[in-house]
Amino acid sequence: WLERQSDQEQIYGSKSLFETPEAQETFIRNWLRKTANMAEASENLNIRWYTAWQNVAENSVYSMGDITALIPEDEADICVLEEPEHLNWYRAPGESWTTKFKHVVGIVHTNYFVYAQEQPAALVRAPS
Repeated sequence: WLERQSDQEQIYGSKSLFETPEAQETFIRNWLRKTANMAEASENLNIRWYTAWQNVAENSVYSMGDITALIPEDEADICVLEEPEHLNWYRAPGESWTTKFKHVVGIVHTNYFVYAQEQPAALVRAPS
């Protein structure tokens, strides 16, 4: 949950701002039902929010607390982490993902080689 309006504007644009996590969840469920034609998912998807802030310089979103503590033990079975590096770069103290869950899968979308080349000081960051 991007709690700062400036972060939401940067990520979603000025026409897609949400005052509460509940308002954003309603938007997501309506989109799933009406646009994606996924009525079952719109009703059964379990959404858990964690507070996050955007770091403009790095163009990344970072959690502002221990995400694993937000997940009840009886729901900690399989965890699919999208962009897990963003959840772990500045991780709060708490249980590790592999301790909390029976099975953890991480999906990384970023091509860090290209990303580093496009950033300032790329010659220092990227391998030659």
